[in-house]
Amino acid sequence: MKLKHITLVFNPTAGYGRTEMLFKSKKSHKNHYEITLNKIKTIFESHKINVSVIIIDKTINITNVVANLSLDNTDLVIAAGGDGTINSVINGLMRSNIPLGIIPIGSVNILALDLGISSDIQQACLQIINGQMKKIDIGKVNETYFSSMAGIGFDAKVIKHTPIKLKKKHGLLSFAFIAFKLITTYKFRPIHLFFDDNKDIKTAYFVIINNAKYYGGKFIVSPLSSLTDGKLDITLLKKGSISSLLFFVKHLIYGTLDQCSQTEFIQATKLSLKENEKHHTHVDAEYIGKKHVTISIRAMGLSIIY
Repeated sequence: MKLKHITLVFNPTAGYGRTEMLFKSKKSHKNHYEITLNKIKTIFESHKINVSVIIIDKTINITNVVANLSLDNTDLVIAAGGDGTINSVINGLMRSNIPLGIIPIGSVNILALDLGISSDIQQACLQIINGQMKKIDIGKVNETYFSSMAGIGFDAKVIKHTPIKLKKKHGLLSFAFIAFKLITTYKFRPIHLFFDDNKDIKTAYFVIINNAKYYGGKFIVSPLSSLTDGKLDITLLKKGSISSLLFFVKHLIYGTLDQCSQTEFIQATKLSLKENEKHHTHVDAEYIGKKHVTISIRAMGLSIIY
């Protein structure tokens, strides 16, 4: 696809703390993001592509801004950030129908990892410039879309209680810290749900819903997960106890969840909670509240260039 004009949605804080920790950088926050932003702009402009930039800050609702863009004035919206940035952009694109591009500069980039998009900025830009338009499935929790995963129960509770400052400074380690802090006092509540048109209710104590195959970084919950199969891959923790959760985490780390007796795997196009039942829920590691939810898949719902 020949690109003439792109809109770059840039998160100036994405991955900053991680970079500072790993490389002991003394650069100021502003200096760091300006260098990264200018590098991205220079690469596209050197290929005769006009770049409009939207820098994320607390005053901007990125989803609404992207939703109001038009194919008349932009060929592509690029999300430069982590999974949270990508999620906000995707929720706007599902209303504006403009293709997505990704430059992964966040602490976590599950969708980019699944699609094979390089973590090197120059290579990621070139993948967009030389790429082809493809379509992927998109999940939906009530009215909120997600690209990679959703969760009901424990992980959503962890995300809710993880401070943004801690997340920015320590990335994935912040979630592990909060998880171990909460696990001894967490009350496992039964989650009653049913799938597709089957009215038989299943009971679980923690639920992970995958569209992409990765979870929490490079961990694979369901090897069968695919962005193009029109299905959700759902993992149920069948017992509500600390030992069961720790057993699950052990198998997750070692990539042996298919051998875990505490879990059950289901493929479906839709799942719903029992009427009036509410649980902590997240989409793409963004907490959305304690809600009654219906989760579905929109097959080939998003166009992406890479």
